[in-house]
Amino acid sequence: MRKPIERIIIAGGGSAGWMSAAMLSKQFPDMQIALVESPDIPTVGVGESTLGTINSFMDALGLTDTDWMKECDATYKFGIKFTDFYEKGEAFYYPFGIKDTQNTQQGLTDWYVKKTLNPETPNNDFYESFYSVMPLIYKNKVYDNADGQLPGFSFGSDVAYHMDATKFGNYLRDKICLPNGVVHVKEDIEEVLMDAEEYITGLKLSNGDTIDADLYLDCTGFKSMLLKGALNVPYDSFRDVLKNDYAWHCHLPYDDKEVEMENVTNCTAYDNGWIWNIPLYNRIGTGYVYDSKMYLNKPEFDDGSVGLTDHEYALEDFKKYLKNTDYMHFAKNVDDLEFKHIKIENGCHRTAWKTNVVGVGLAYGFIEPLESTGLLSVQEVLLRLCETLHKPIVNRVYKDQFNIVNRQIMNGFRNFVGYHFTLSGRRDTEYWRQCTEWVRMDATVDDLKYDDVHTNMAEMANRMLQSHDLPGDPYMGGVPDIFVGMNNLPANPTQLGVLENLLIARNGEVPEMFSQQTQDYWDQKKQYIDMLAEDAPSHYQYLKDTIYEPVEVEDSGDIEEIEDESE
Repeated sequence: MRKPIERIIIAGGGSAGWMSAAMLSKQFPDMQIALVESPDIPTVGVGESTLGTINSFMDALGLTDTDWMKECDATYKFGIKFTDFYEKGEAFYYPFGIKDTQNTQQGLTDWYVKKTLNPETPNNDFYESFYSVMPLIYKNKVYDNADGQLPGFSFGSDVAYHMDATKFGNYLRDKICLPNGVVHVKEDIEEVLMDAEEYITGLKLSNGDTIDADLYLDCTGFKSMLLKGALNVPYDSFRDVLKNDYAWHCHLPYDDKEVEMENVTNCTAYDNGWIWNIPLYNRIGTGYVYDSKMYLNKPEFDDGSVGLTDHEYALEDFKKYLKNTDYMHFAKNVDDLEFKHIKIENGCHRTAWKTNVVGVGLAYGFIEPLESTGLLSVQEVLLRLCETLHKPIVNRVYKDQFNIVNRQIMNGFRNFVGYHFTLSGRRDTEYWRQCTEWVRMDATVDDLKYDDVHTNMAEMANRMLQSHDLPGDPYMGGVPDIFVGMNNLPANPTQLGVLENLLIARNGEVPEMFSQQTQDYWDQKKQYIDMLAEDAPSHYQYLKDTIYEPVEVEDSGDIEEIEDESE
């Protein structure tokens, strides 16, 4: 930067804008921060599901669940359920928490050996063996683990949330940003002023005012008014890996909160995409993410109707799902629902930080919401931005590091989500045939210089597929979960170092490294946690009792007085 950063302008509101303002105003109380947003442009407001890493953001703001959840219709999330992704009728999970490898000889390898010796072992046994939360997920219960009975699971750091992202942004605005002195400007940005070196010198507003700062954050959504519009930063599409480009979504009423308010995000693979199901406290959010090319030149729909556009065909497909699924008890009201349509752009700009502009959220990049990376990408950019701004001076080296790390993270998200499609066993529609046969998993990126491990994913595909060693994936913890769910066990484990044991197991012999003690531990743990889950409150009941309608504790003095009178 050409001068110290003392003033920051955030262009755009929504969850990305107000998350930025909240974090920066907390971390840098002496900075002058203003947020400019149009009074007329609505926010996208679809990102309602998070990952457990959101807790580090909440901790940095000093927020507890009782502070904000009720204001945002939030519920808890213990993991993600993937239905019909590998084959129709099958489901697997991405549970949250640290894998419990106690009493194993070589960690996850013990289970791979078990599966090799006993091929009939269901893949969900993997999650049940290593994740303490699985009984809670199966029974839709909540156990806060205050007594530490669930190994590898922390309620405060591992549990994620379903939330109304728009309300979350408004909560941050009213409870943190404005009290911290953030200036809220409700005007349209009419013109972006720049100098010859492409540094932004000011923003001309619709009321005639011009405001300026040392650093500008672009939170203007897919429009990317500053990063793309003013600075012309190239955009790298991920379309060759992630085919989906549109989504229909709507809100559904509850019929039975005890049953329908699940403690997981439910993702269901469909003929030409997939469908999300996100339970908030007041309603359910659902949407159909699809590849619009699959609906081009479609001669007719199932009911014989013709003349529909490609997106209208997709909407009818979505309605058909809602009407036919057993999960939805209110399918008879589908035609009365309000459906909204959004365009999805999978990809990101070449750099997140150019001159004095940093792209945050959709303005920088986006990965379709299968793994709930929307708000996570905002958080990742902000945490690294704050770390950089805490340096005595922000130089070119720090900016380059910032750009490389954030691009690596986006590439990792792309690859991680991509394998949910490319490893599928489905071939029943043209969409799934293309996902599994034509999608290019190639990590060759841009003119940013990565070390060799990140340059060419295609050359390393065999090793990655077999060993779960995925270059560019920033959250290796989830990779084995997805691979196991997709029936892809390591066969050439260069990183795991267990080839010999697996070969022995494939010959029907029990390797020395596999101990009966391990299986006994898994069985006993499952049985014990299953009993805990049986007695735990339902997800809905726990939320009602602790967040939404907490029971007030009687004053202890009154109790003592009653006891004294009884004597």
